[in-house]
Amino acid sequence: MENKKLDKAIASLLQSGNRQALAELITEFIRPTHITVDFISLLLNTRRLNPGDVLVKKTRKGIDVYTLVPGAVHMRSEITVTERANYVLDGAHVGVTANDWELRGGHIGSVEEIRAEMLLNLRDTFFNKVFTALASIWTASNNSSNFTSVGGAVNETDLKAAIDNINQNAGGVKAVFGSRAAMTPITTFGAGWDIGNTDNAAVDSQLEEVMKTGRLGTYYGAPLVIYDQIYDSPDDYNPLLPVDKILVIGHNVGDFITFGDAIAEQWVDPNQTPSQWNFKLYQQFSLLIDRAEGIHVLGDIS
Repeated sequence: MENKKLDKAIASLLQSGNRQALAELITEFIRPTHITVDFISLLLNTRRLNPGDVLVKKTRKGIDVYTLVPGAVHMRSEITVTERANYVLDGAHVGVTANDWELRGGHIGSVEEIRAEMLLNLRDTFFNKVFTALASIWTASNNSSNFTSVGGAVNETDLKAAIDNINQNAGGVKAVFGSRAAMTPITTFGAGWDIGNTDNAAVDSQLEEVMKTGRLGTYYGAPLVIYDQIYDSPDDYNPLLPVDKILVIGHNVGDFITFGDAIAEQWVDPNQTPSQWNFKLYQQFSLLIDRAEGIHVLGDIS
């Protein structure tokens, strides 16, 4: 159906002679897809640091309360600041090159369009690094308390146990995070409440949400963050997001920082004829997970 609509639109534009609109239409249909939601800030604390800022995460402690004894000289706390962890910078680079004739002729798009596409690629890379790190920090072999091998669709028992674990060890759940495919089974048991026997009491607002959207926003007091799978381009069609894990994330489990702006450089190499245009972007970043006990991984979901 979509192909027929595209064919009709192209035929109409060809008949009208509007070749600029035709070029814009085709470009729109083949533009690669990107992760559009800032998922990183939903999972971690995010900050932007600049050159000159101290790359150290510090903790202040030593402010204690003592019992008041009238007439006594009371104890006082000495405030101390400790360096909890250092941010270790990593870097990401994306570079492109093209024949100068192709660039001038507009065959590959404008420089600004290419730059915007490269920035989106950088952001996709950052998110995938964050999700991969969070999802792989615990396994069945290194921490069975924070990893559950589901071995099928997510179920009520495993999900509640994971939420209970994070509530107890991380001061509450910031988000339960997963793909729509992995999270949809929650709708089969999450629209009601266990009243202590074999029956669940239905929650009308939850049922209405499931019927309207096919998803739930909250379960067992924890916010559910659901993403739809997206693919890099119609030609390659590579999935950008994993679907076999659900993460239960507590508050303040770590930080993601960017260090400075994304630096852009472009130049033309005149040694070739026609000249070769080059453009690159690079940026430094750091991922620090210093409260890993606040992460519970539900793995092996299918």
